This record gives sequence, structure tokens and C-alpha cells, in this order.
Amino acid sequence: MKDLALNKKTRMGSSLLLQGLPSVYIQASEIILIVTGLLLGFMEFKNINFNYSKFNRQGSSSPQISSRTGMLIFYAPAFLVACFYLFCKLGWPHASILLQKLGFLQLSITWQLQMEASTRLLVLTVAVALHFFKRVVEVLFIHRYSGRIAIGTAIFISFVYSFEAVSFFYVMQISEGSPLPTMDLMPLGILLFVIGMGGNLYHHYLLSRLRKDGKKGYSIPHGGLFEFVVCPHYLFEIIDFVGLAFISQTSFGFCTATMIFLYLLGRSLSTRAWYVKKFEGFPSDRKALIPFVI
Repeated sequence: MKDLALNKKTRMGSSLLLQGLPSVYIQASEIILIVTGLLLGFMEFKNINFNYSKFNRQGSSSPQISSRTGMLIFYAPAFLVACFYLFCKLGWPHASILLQKLGFLQLSITWQLQMEASTRLLVLTVAVALHFFKRVVEVLFIHRYSGRIAIGTAIFISFVYSFEAVSFFYVMQISEGSPLPTMDLMPLGILLFVIGMGGNLYHHYLLSRLRKDGKKGYSIPHGGLFEFVVCPHYLFEIIDFVGLAFISQTSFGFCTATMIFLYLLGRSLSTRAWYVKKFEGFPSDRKALIPFVI
């Protein structure tokens, strides 16, 4: 036990974040995430919205698909990426043997080495898989649909989520074995992740109940934090991603959470403006995203 404690102490770094191997890809990705978040958030705020849900432009020349299919395209690829990576990290020993028999000796050795994973990497991988699994389940069994989605929007959002999943795993992989952060934020991250997942699921359920009798139109949601904000499901989505950032404890994780926050902030402000315009007497004290704040 003393040797283990000593080894952990010698690996302790001087930063609150994991410092992995230098990567131009990750540095560029972090910049792209922040710029994308600022751009998308501003566009949503200015009512240049992504073409889905209540903001789907009827009569648009963009090819349209059903909302259920579109949202499956949103989330299913990222879920499959997470499942594949988890499958690899939990270990499939036959893959190494198969690669060796096929003549890929170096790749076989690399596979065997890469099967080893830290607790943080495994927790993050499971969390990302659970995040997108929940979204797929909601699409199939909880959400009620009335409109269609532009296929271009579905493909773009799917790419963003898949890119985030792949990059999350890559940055964690190159951080394996690096000095430990000065403070372990993973327990807090797990708590935030669970709160975010649960809150998001609950408010999606409340939204689905608005159409339980086969109604197709929109109405003012009630219950939970809907009494205080228009988009509590967005708020908990942000908390979910902040939890993932704390679990990963990397600058990429926090850049991802920042992008999600900026985008959903802009969309929630547009959503509130849409409700105010559509429903006379909409509660003026109901904020867009954060109770009593904005």
C-alpha cells in the first residue's frame, strides 16, 4: 500500500487538468469547438436556427426526413462509436491473435497494449455510451413527433456528436500514464453526469406527455423546472456535458461543454421568443435556460 501511495504521489502533476501528449489535432479541435459554439449560439439567437423541431421551416427546399429517423441519425453513430471503443477497452483478446495470424504483428502488439485502460478512461467511455444510449431510447420510446427534419441538419449534428465522441476517446488515450491532476474531479463529474442525465430524461418525459393523446401541435409545458424556464432539458443537457468534462478532466472536455452551453443558450433564447410570440399570456417571468437568471 505504501508503494502504491508513493507511486501515485510521484505521478502527481502540477495542473488541475490532465496533460496528455502534445497533439495538433486536439489543439485545433478545441479552437474549432469554441468558434463553432460562438457561431451556432449567435445564429440561434438571431433566429437562424437548425432545421428541426419547432424551428423546422416548412416548405424548405432541403430534403426532409421524419423526425424520428433524423434524431436517430443524430445519436446512433456516436453511440456505436462509444460501444466499439468500450468493446476494445474491455478487451477482445481474439482480435490481437487474429491480427497476428493475418501478418499484422505490430498492430497486434499495439492492440494488446491499448487494451489496458485507466479507471478514468473506462468511466468516461461508459458515461459517453450511456449518454447516447439514453438519447436513442428517448428517440424510439419517449419522444412524440409532429414534423420533419432537414437531412442536412441531421447529418451535420450527427457528425458533431461522433466527432466529439472520437475526440474524447483520443484525448483520453494520449493522456494515459500522464501526471495525475492536483485534484480528482471525477467523483463530482459522475454526480453531475447522473443529475444531468436524470433531469434531461425527466423533462423529456414531461414534454412527451403534452402529446399523449395524439396531439400534433405545441402547448406550454408545465411541471418540474418548466415552471421557471422554457428549456430545462437543455439546462440538464449542459450539466450532463459538464459532468463528462469533469470526468475527463481535460481541456478538450471543457471546450466541448462550453460549445454545448453556447449553442443551447442561443437556442433556448430563440425558443422562449417563439413561445412568447405564439402563446398570448405566456408567463413573463419564465426564463429561457437558467432559473431567475436568463
